[in-house]
Amino acid sequence: MAAYDVIIVGAGPAGLSLAVELAEHVRVLVLERAPFGHTAATWYSYGDRVRDHGLDDAVAFRTDRLVFVSPNHKHEMFDDCVVLDHGKVLDIWLERARARGAELVHGEYLGHDVDASGVTVRSSAGEHRGRLLVDCTGPFSPIVAAHDLIVRKDAWVLAGARVRLPAGEVPLEIGYYPLGDDANTYLGIHPFNDTERNVYVFQGQSDTLGDPAALQPLFDATLAERFPTAELVAPISGSIVSGVLRKYALERVVFFGAAGMMNPEAIGMGFNEILRQVRGFAAGLRGALADERLGAAALHRVAMAARDREAMYFQRIIGAFSLHFVKSEAKWDGGVKWLNSLGAESRNWMRNEMSLDWIRRATLNLHKAVPIRETVQNIPPRELAFIGGQLARFVAITAVGEARRRFEDVRRRLALRKRA
Repeated sequence: MAAYDVIIVGAGPAGLSLAVELAEHVRVLVLERAPFGHTAATWYSYGDRVRDHGLDDAVAFRTDRLVFVSPNHKHEMFDDCVVLDHGKVLDIWLERARARGAELVHGEYLGHDVDASGVTVRSSAGEHRGRLLVDCTGPFSPIVAAHDLIVRKDAWVLAGARVRLPAGEVPLEIGYYPLGDDANTYLGIHPFNDTERNVYVFQGQSDTLGDPAALQPLFDATLAERFPTAELVAPISGSIVSGVLRKYALERVVFFGAAGMMNPEAIGMGFNEILRQVRGFAAGLRGALADERLGAAALHRVAMAARDREAMYFQRIIGAFSLHFVKSEAKWDGGVKWLNSLGAESRNWMRNEMSLDWIRRATLNLHKAVPIRETVQNIPPRELAFIGGQLARFVAITAVGEARRRFEDVRRRLALRKRA
């Protein structure tokens, strides 16, 4: 039996990008049950991240903004935004992983056993021996389920298709538009080229991993109503899950991607989080392998090091407010008003690139955009305590900062008087 340093289960964007980052340094096996390069996703990202990962050849469409629409408001989020050909992304990573020495095996994960010197993975293709198992199997990870690791889970659930439309029939913009139903379903449109669009309906759902098939009838009806001339090219579906695990690693097993709940709460940015986190995560794994720190506690620290804790807290607040937006009569008006209050800085939210000062200001603006009375009525009590604590913390930070500024102002004036 061949021996590897790392066995990656799952060859989606998480598994393949990680294989690319690791294969030049350690021996890597990637195990995948579906055909390699297969996905039913639609991804948009940012020009700088795509260039940084050498994925420019996979860009299908480029624009300078995202458009968010609510019943009474609109927000244009300006950034260098790109829609990617998801098949080309996976093909690029497959080619690089092979070129760097990774072995790719087609087989279904059946289980694994851990001992003092490594892990044995059982699959429909046989047994595979490694020092470390990385679970990149997605939100329905059998390992996560078997160990009952999920504490909290929510999902953006989507169903749609790439469609062909007459040129000029749909604006060339990445946009999100409300359907106005009780579930607060949105229509997402990602331009692919002059005549093709990735079109999908999506919902934010609580306490679920999501069922894209359940949204398919709604998508079919929406497509027939809004784009009756559309020609179906390929299906799109998925669940972008966020939440909390009891722990993010077991002995010689660590979770990455959707299996590790890496997506920020309230925004469906799983692919972008992979681009943002994979290099730091891979570096952490290389260090753990070099030092033989492959126990559950050490690997948990590697997984958590890829996350920004302050950003996680803030996105949890937005996740709680999203429940308010779903229940609100205005359906996301508060959310789009909040984005407008941030102006050009709204892009930091979607990028999940936030300083503590930005989070402080954004939290205070959120409470201005959504009345406290409505917040208390619609947000679950378990989240209200957390939100109240965070709000109090940021109010205190603001007060302390203001006191310091006043003190420094007085000190400067006294110094100027002495000089005079």
